[in-house]
Amino acid sequence: MDVLLGHRYRTTELIGSGGAASVYRAVDENLGREVAVKLFSAGFHEDDETRRQQTEMQLLATLNHPGLVTLHDAGVSVDEEGRASSYLVMELVDGPDLRGKLKEGPLSSPATAALGADLADALNYVHSNGVIHRDVKPANILLFPQAEQDTRLYPRLTDFGIARMVEATVATAHGATIGTANYLSPEQAQGAAVDPRTDIYSLGLVLLECLTGEKAFPGPIVEAAVARLLRDPEIPEWVGPDWTEILRAMTARLVDARPEAHEVAVALRTLAAERTVLDTPESVPASADASAGREPVTGDSTGGITTGNIYIPAPPLHSPSLG
Repeated sequence: MDVLLGHRYRTTELIGSGGAASVYRAVDENLGREVAVKLFSAGFHEDDETRRQQTEMQLLATLNHPGLVTLHDAGVSVDEEGRASSYLVMELVDGPDLRGKLKEGPLSSPATAALGADLADALNYVHSNGVIHRDVKPANILLFPQAEQDTRLYPRLTDFGIARMVEATVATAHGATIGTANYLSPEQAQGAAVDPRTDIYSLGLVLLECLTGEKAFPGPIVEAAVARLLRDPEIPEWVGPDWTEILRAMTARLVDARPEAHEVAVALRTLAAERTVLDTPESVPASADASAGREPVTGDSTGGITTGNIYIPAPPLHSPSLG
């Protein structure tokens, strides 16, 4: 699809699509940079959908945080048949989403903790600005490297299409359940009022999936939504007591029992630092080995080392991946 929007944004490639909108890679011909354009489906005139589009535009225009996708512009396009379509122009996060990343397998504990801390920081910012995202899920978490040789991926939370201002009028029909069934909070599954800690529950399910590689509540929409009303997500013992404590708190069925986003960020940042230290082999100087009466350690031209009669080859020269 090659369409020129707003006399400057030329679409080049479809990135993804949903029920009400499609996202395209595009070129800003005025500035010569690539951007992402979210084009809402033409012909939507329902009050709820119109309000939702306007809400997303207004929200993204006011939010600015490293953990959020940045909005550059917004407008309305009219096709040859006279149908109007709203569009958003956002920064292009040129990387996979977390859903795609998890298809490769679960993430390590330090990577999950670092990712979760970044997202919790973003949610803390969002919540402090009176916004509840209401659809935190892997598909709405974009990942990208800051530079070619970065040793980690950085998350950006996107798609505020169903977010709402905490104090604003509900932009959907009363009692409607909005969100993705696998990651809904219990209160969302019941169609009850939501709270900033609704996002914390969903983030907890996302982090649990990062560690295990499996959805906590799989299955059809109704079955997945009802399951969380009957039981807590299963957290395997092998994740350890620190993770169990954090995830149990985040996925408590009672809203008031869940921590705030900042508390989650602090706990996960600490866990990420601790796990990184624990998961990194200690390097002991040769002089310390000799003074302790141990076999001396010597190196060779390939980077391998010899200690006593044991040869340890050098590790491959590449940056560790996120997972």
